[in-house]
Amino acid sequence: MRVPSHESLKVFGPSVSTAEGSDWQRQRKLTATPFNEQKSSSVWSESLRQANDILQSWTSCGLDGAEYCAEDVRTLAINVLAFAGFQKSYPFKGSHQADTTTTTTTTTTPSTYRDALAIILQNVLALLVVPSQVFSLPFLPKKWAQVGWAKTAFKKYMLEQLADEKQLISKGKPGSGTLVSNLVRASEEPKALGKSNTGKVHKPLSIDEILGNIFIFNFAGHDTTSISLAYAIFLLAAHPKVQDWISEEIDFYLGSEPDPTKWQYETTFPKLQRCLAVLLETLRLYNPIPGVPKHTGPRPQHLTLSNTLILDIPPNTLVVPGLQALHTHPRYWGPDSLTWRPSRWIIPSPSPPANPSLHTTLLTEKLLTPQKGTFIAWSEGLQNCPGKKFAQVEFVATMARLFRDHRAEAVPDSGLGESLEEARERVMGVVRDSDVELLLKMRETGGVRIRWVER
Repeated sequence: MRVPSHESLKVFGPSVSTAEGSDWQRQRKLTATPFNEQKSSSVWSESLRQANDILQSWTSCGLDGAEYCAEDVRTLAINVLAFAGFQKSYPFKGSHQADTTTTTTTTTTPSTYRDALAIILQNVLALLVVPSQVFSLPFLPKKWAQVGWAKTAFKKYMLEQLADEKQLISKGKPGSGTLVSNLVRASEEPKALGKSNTGKVHKPLSIDEILGNIFIFNFAGHDTTSISLAYAIFLLAAHPKVQDWISEEIDFYLGSEPDPTKWQYETTFPKLQRCLAVLLETLRLYNPIPGVPKHTGPRPQHLTLSNTLILDIPPNTLVVPGLQALHTHPRYWGPDSLTWRPSRWIIPSPSPPANPSLHTTLLTEKLLTPQKGTFIAWSEGLQNCPGKKFAQVEFVATMARLFRDHRAEAVPDSGLGESLEEARERVMGVVRDSDVELLLKMRETGGVRIRWVER
């Protein structure tokens, strides 16, 4: 028996998120292939490219600041996903610029993979709860009809990729590097298929499973990343000292190289631990996913504490651990567990010299590994999120580019006679005013302007 809430995820077909047992084991093995170091390198490069464009857009707003930062990082995240999916880089356009969706003049049908993906992700809740056949009904409102067209177009683009990849395989040629390419090749190569626990060779992914997993990768990776970026930017604008703290690291490792295209993933990403700490601390307090659904399966599960049986959980039971309670428990996170403090994730040298230089401090810092079970932003155990590294690489690259030469400042409301400190407090008020609508996010961000000034 599958978790009922997961059935709605089969928008394009079954996936690793809807499978269980040996079928989950098979899909997890075959779908892990796209998230390799080669893919991380391309995600790093594309994220830097998009972050460079978004920074130019925001700085063009001058001292008045950019009002739609949260919406703009959604565009950045869509463009990075589209690059990973189609190996095509799309130019960034901000919310104050022209509409980014290219459509035909007669049908408003999305004309590119990126446009179809954008419409799908903007309307994902409708796709999850409304039966598919509804979107093909005549006389639908234009917006609903466009969702149906986007779904059809997205599937068409993916099937074309799949056919092209199979043709390349038949000719013995290398793959295109897209997510579809990686999944098809993982299913076609005998070594990649592997064996189950019973010794049988795993069967390849079906076409529907490839399509289903591509959708899940995009659905799971877009909103969670863009929401985390939005929270982080607002929190950093309200905490200038944390900006100084990550700028120290960025300056130390990237200060001598002004050209972001020369920032190599392999040598740069592992060093930017403070930038990664900003993501981890943001997810600790403002994780877009309020709970990670788990399922007991066909057998009862025994919950024990200190080797003492606490509870028998019946079979086929949905269990949703409360992330917010776990991530803010003072036992694990200290008396300031409700405070956003990214430095808690950085462990200084246990035996620093007297008056250590910044050079020595940064080179000896280590990233905190939380006690097992106390931080599950990407879930934990066998069924953890396969896109964890993808999200981390995208986030760190974006932070590095945005804050290498600039600072983010909350723009005081002149009509209210605000001071800079009052503007920062207003930003924190927007952060605190968060709500769960499928995912946790800030309720209203449009009233906040953030200006990006050279430092």
